[in-house]
Amino acid sequence: MRRIVTLNAFLGYIALFMVSACSPAPTGLHQLHDYQQRVANTLAVAPIIYDPLTALRAPTARDVQLTIPRLQLSLLDSMRLDTCKAGQLIAERNSALGRLEAGMMRYYSDRKLLAALYECSTELAQDNPDLAARVLEQAQAKAQLMPLLLLQALSNDKSVRNVVSMADRPLAVADSSILATRIDSLNTVLRVINTDAELPNEAELSTALEQLEKDRYIAQLWRALQENRKYLQQLQPLVAEMSAPAGCLSAGVPNRARVLRQVFISTFSGPVQQHIGELTRQSRQLTPYLEALAAATNAAEIWQEHLRQIGTLDDQLIDATRNHVEYWQQFFADCNFEPGA
Repeated sequence: MRRIVTLNAFLGYIALFMVSACSPAPTGLHQLHDYQQRVANTLAVAPIIYDPLTALRAPTARDVQLTIPRLQLSLLDSMRLDTCKAGQLIAERNSALGRLEAGMMRYYSDRKLLAALYECSTELAQDNPDLAARVLEQAQAKAQLMPLLLLQALSNDKSVRNVVSMADRPLAVADSSILATRIDSLNTVLRVINTDAELPNEAELSTALEQLEKDRYIAQLWRALQENRKYLQQLQPLVAEMSAPAGCLSAGVPNRARVLRQVFISTFSGPVQQHIGELTRQSRQLTPYLEALAAATNAAEIWQEHLRQIGTLDDQLIDATRNHVEYWQQFFADCNFEPGA
């Protein structure tokens, strides 16, 4: 009878091992999944089925609901600006193609037009002081609206919203060379946001915005920070009470405990922490850009809250990793394993 029970238990363990070994890894989470499978197999328990989180999405123009007064020179005054650069820019803005401009490209045009209006007012000051005064008045009124125009541009721009939204899957491999090219594009966009910076040329900005709109690397990075944290948190029941099933609360150190120690050293301290470390390092590189966007959207609470959530993802993952390691530290103490042994 005892042999039958022992055989049944053995067969049950084999079946559990085979089921867990065949369980596919969630997309972009293979490091943690492989680690979890090894711990679960060693403890002869069923692996935890991961439950993903909902992705964060950046606010849209509809969420912000801005009301921006429309400024317009009289038709006669506009015609008199033909000798100024502002006249050409106004004509381009009123063209069919100009009316289609949106997002950061429109704000880029607003910055160029504002500078041109001030320049035109100076040029006209001697020959036509009345017109120069009216142009200056328009420039000053437009300058007052620029913060709202920037907020409108950011809320409408697909490229910017893509950078601070989450993808539908986590980043599987963190590649610093890929991030470097995305940061180059972000630097170009930042030159448009920063009124003290020299504007890039239109082609440079267009290329940068196109890359940021189509590429999902940064969006997948945010998702990876979120999902790795959630995965670690869901593993708490698996690692919280390992000492007893590993046999460390009785005399001697069983083989199962030694296997678990090796899993931690070779898998968690290796691929898992290396991946998490690179994710948080790359996230920190993006902090200045989140701060710049936060400064540009300080008039919209919904944007501030969203950027705060994105900006704390790396700290949350670091905290989850630290908490997870604490369970292993307790396991090592219960099993009398020397640090690094």
